Amino acid sequence: MDRTTFLRSLIDVGGRGLEVGAGYNPLVPKSEGFAIETADHLSAEGLRIKYMNAAHVDISRIEEVDYIIGGSSLADTIGQAGRYDYIVASHVIEHQPDMLGFLKDCETLLRPSGVLLLVVPDKRHCFDIFQPLTSTGQVIQAHLDGRTQPGLGTIFDDRAYNAVRDESIGWTSDAVGKLRFFLCSKQAAAAFDQDQRSKHYIDVHVWKFVPSSFRLIINDLNLFGYMELRENSFFDSVGNEFYITLSRNGEGSGVDRMTLAKPMLTEHASIVLEES
Repeated sequence: MDRTTFLRSLIDVGGRGLEVGAGYNPLVPKSEGFAIETADHLSAEGLRIKYMNAAHVDISRIEEVDYIIGGSSLADTIGQAGRYDYIVASHVIEHQPDMLGFLKDCETLLRPSGVLLLVVPDKRHCFDIFQPLTSTGQVIQAHLDGRTQPGLGTIFDDRAYNAVRDESIGWTSDAVGKLRFFLCSKQAAAAFDQDQRSKHYIDVHVWKFVPSSFRLIINDLNLFGYMELRENSFFDSVGNEFYITLSRNGEGSGVDRMTLAKPMLTEHASIVLEES
């Protein structure tokens, strides 16, 4: 089963859905007749301009955007609680300055039996490889702070620590090619200097996960009363991403916190630096 077919099988594509950040690669496109709405940070025209000269991007796949997320939250932008049977967010949650706020917005927008499908990058197999894992406390703190953009420290880490393997920003779990920082020290310093003077939103990966660390965070946020959503299903990494669905009716991970925490260490320790 190919990736698209598999991911669609995890949600009720016959219902009303929302895809967040579909960009130029929608998982559930309107063009195929699905009852889907989309939310993104730019209009369709803005996305076409953004990706006009990007290699390997087919801008003809960019569809009209129903909701442009600006200064308001996702839930406030759409303004109708319980509207959707499912929400899809592929490679989106790691960008959210307030990850818990995003999850709570999705909870608000879903019907009681609705499902949130997340496709999440595995930091072992992408440019986040040298960055530390996110903790639940960091996610909670960002929510309590009401963060609406990445902090300068997070942006610095993006410039100084992002890496490529064999010149690729993402790779399979068995890749052992040469690693290098994306920017040399001089380039990183210059980029960060410009970032500090910029008045524009700077998009980076705010959060970094291995599969077990993400499951633990989701478990904790529900266990400690921060959201009603629970793990509904989980699928381990394929290539540089893993898959999880959340719902109010989910049974959770089915294991205790320590059983989730211990694999974080073995998963992180499994990183191969490069072929000797």
